[in-house]
Amino acid sequence: MKKNLILLAVLFLTIGCEAQKKSKEYTLTGTCTLSNDNDKVYLCRIVSSSLDIVDSTVVQNGTFVFKGSIDGADLRVLVALKGQNPVSQALIALENADIKVNMPVGNTSPVVTGSPTYDLYLDFSDKMDVYTLKAQQAWAKLSDPNTEIDEKVMAKDTFDFYNSKKGAYAADFIYNNIPNPVSDMLLKYYYSEISDVDKSRILTKMKKEMPDAPTYKAIAEEMRIQAEMAVGKQIKDITLNDMDGKPVKLSDVYSKNKYTLIDFWASWCRPCLMEMPNVIHQYALYHDKGFEIYGISLDNAKANWQACVQRYYMAWIQVSDLKGWQSVAAQQYNIKAIPSMLLIDQKGVIIAKDLRGEELAQKLEQLFK
Repeated sequence: MKKNLILLAVLFLTIGCEAQKKSKEYTLTGTCTLSNDNDKVYLCRIVSSSLDIVDSTVVQNGTFVFKGSIDGADLRVLVALKGQNPVSQALIALENADIKVNMPVGNTSPVVTGSPTYDLYLDFSDKMDVYTLKAQQAWAKLSDPNTEIDEKVMAKDTFDFYNSKKGAYAADFIYNNIPNPVSDMLLKYYYSEISDVDKSRILTKMKKEMPDAPTYKAIAEEMRIQAEMAVGKQIKDITLNDMDGKPVKLSDVYSKNKYTLIDFWASWCRPCLMEMPNVIHQYALYHDKGFEIYGISLDNAKANWQACVQRYYMAWIQVSDLKGWQSVAAQQYNIKAIPSMLLIDQKGVIIAKDLRGEELAQKLEQLFK
């Protein structure tokens, strides 16, 4: 009988673990003593250095509830109001689990239960905060005009040391916690601080142990696109309309010219317009020798696009779908910033990328010798 009870307990435990593993929803229950009934609580994600509201609810009898689902885990900020004024804020790690949060009062910290990812994040951040503080202190000395030169040299060494410690610590923590969701979550926020060697070993392990993690998938896809758009690769063909609404196929352009410059720009982009005189000059020098430009505008308003083309006397091919950053071309060619340029040969093979100013002039001079 005792043996059967043990087996039954193991069975229920296994079922419970499977149910938790397959959970696709979260229930986030919070208490806030500083808010009144019907006051709002916002659930926000962190975007750069600001907060983006993704959901809201109201307080009833001192409590509030959020329900939903999330892919993996990510940091979120809860902001509770009293009337129209924020009175309490809490950083949490959101995951598909039953999470409870006691919103902080004054300078206290929130009390979060039911989130294994949050517990690991606290362990991580305790040590990371030490490195960050040391780096900030060193930076303060570097920025102080009253700091002596020799002190600045020491401060610079200290700043570099603790920045490297931050990256190394983040890399080790992420690597050692794969396949826990905390590793994928932290990779999102510390990717730029991790060395290329550490990135490689982390991504290799993630590919084997957590290939469906959202941050890993996004990075892997970005790397795949970058590889497809590398120098020496065949450009993907595209067709966009010109100002008269007539379709212009990229392959029809480059097949008729020795070299074609795909130029991503917009009328609202000041760096693009600063570069334009150089582009105009290079076009005048080499167009008759077989140089063409396929200008892709990331404008939204046709009038702005047309006016800018006329103002700068851009005599080359101009196309756009007037979708701004949602342009099909920007998505297809993985354009994250403008101005951005791709130089291709008569077969559509990429021979150079992001040439600007003197670099563009030198490359074209070399090609048309």
